[in-house]
Amino acid sequence: MLLIVFLFIGYLVTHFLLLQRSFAAIAIAALVAFLPTLVAYTLTYTGLRQETKGFIGFLMGGMLLKMLIGIVFVVIVALQFSEVKVEYVVSYMVAYFTFTGFEVYALMRKLRPKL
Repeated sequence: MLLIVFLFIGYLVTHFLLLQRSFAAIAIAALVAFLPTLVAYTLTYTGLRQETKGFIGFLMGGMLLKMLIGIVFVVIVALQFSEVKVEYVVSYMVAYFTFTGFEVYALMRKLRPKL
């Protein structure tokens, strides 16, 4: 649901403020932020279900994987697509931190269900 909201906001921003070709960069940035977050959350939740001693390793591994995937895509876009690099990087960072916030919130709810 949040991914759809990001895509809609990206469409509105490109339609009213930026060039039309920037919507593809914003949409790809939101997807690149969303998919690794989904993988990292799944990996972390798997570690939570298996045992508590390995949970921190799963959590840190998932976040490291998500961050490395993001860095690779940001570098590729910055070097190859200079006309949309600002839109991509800003959109990616906003989506990355938003999805990370929701990931941490969801994990905290699972770790402390009585809060």
